[in-house]
This record gives sequence, C-alpha cells and structure tokens, in this order.
Amino acid sequence: MTVLSFTSPKFSSKAIVYMGLLVAMQIVLGRFSFGTSFLQVSPAFFATILMGYYLGPWLGGLTAALADQLGAWLFMPGTNFPGFTLSAALAAILYGMFFHQKTVSVWRTLLAVFLVLLICNVFFTTLWLDMMGTPWQGIIGIRVLKNIVMLPIQTFLAYSTLKAVERIRPRLNF
Repeated sequence: MTVLSFTSPKFSSKAIVYMGLLVAMQIVLGRFSFGTSFLQVSPAFFATILMGYYLGPWLGGLTAALADQLGAWLFMPGTNFPGFTLSAALAAILYGMFFHQKTVSVWRTLLAVFLVLLICNVFFTTLWLDMMGTPWQGIIGIRVLKNIVMLPIQTFLAYSTLKAVERIRPRLNF
C-alpha cells in the first residue's frame, strides 16, 4: 500500500467534464473571498481539494492552474502574476497526492492541509507578494497567524467534505 498517489485518471471526456465543473466551482467560490490583498480568506479551497481527490495530482494541478488563469483573466485583467498560478497548481498536486484513490482519514487530511498551508500559503504566496512589492517582513507574522487559525478549520471542513464525497464516489463511476 502506497502512502501517496502519483497517478491521475486518463484524460477522457468524463475527466474533461469534471475539470470544467471544478474550474467553474473554483471561480465561483473564489468570488466570495474577503480580506486585504495580502490576507484573504476564501471557500475556494473546497474546489482545490476536490480537484486533487477526483483528478489526482497531475490533472488536478492542471485544472487548478487553468482555473486560476481563467479567474484572473475574467475578474482581474492586467494583474495576473504567474506565481499564484504555480501555488494553485501545487496545492492541487499536494491534495491529489494525499487523497486520489486513498481512504480519507483525519491524519491524512491534517497533514495535507498543513503542507498546503505551509508551502503554498505561507511560503510561496508570501514570496510572490514580496516579489510584487509588499515586503515579506511586514506580512509574514499575520500570514502565519492566519494559517495557524485556518489549519483546524480547513482540516475539519476538508475532512467532512471528503467523507461525504467518499460515500457517493462509487455511484459516480469515475
């Protein structure tokens, strides 16, 4: 039994439909974000987790990158920064490695959410904001605090969502 998954489903018409639905979900949920430019909270992580769960690390990462680019083109023209696309893809890849064709457990969910929050949110997003002109020294403390607060919340929400999805997955035949 492997701990992590490095496979994705075949690129089929059914996978493309799932990709489209999850891109739309990501864009819609991303519109409900609030906070400042360097400290945002959004329910869009649900779509990212589902991308990893259903599409695996590679198709999930591709789908997250497409969703990020499409959302930037539609709602923030002229302010597109490719680093955020890389962070979105990496988050979906990490979730795919932990959840695709794996049994959902509290510890697996906690570790996956922790790694995404640490690597993607704290490290890379702070780096991208610093590259865009916001000094990291001024934002790192509040970003770390926000992600510490979000860890149990996102873990609980992700675990609850994935357990519900796990019950209906056999009927989806994907």
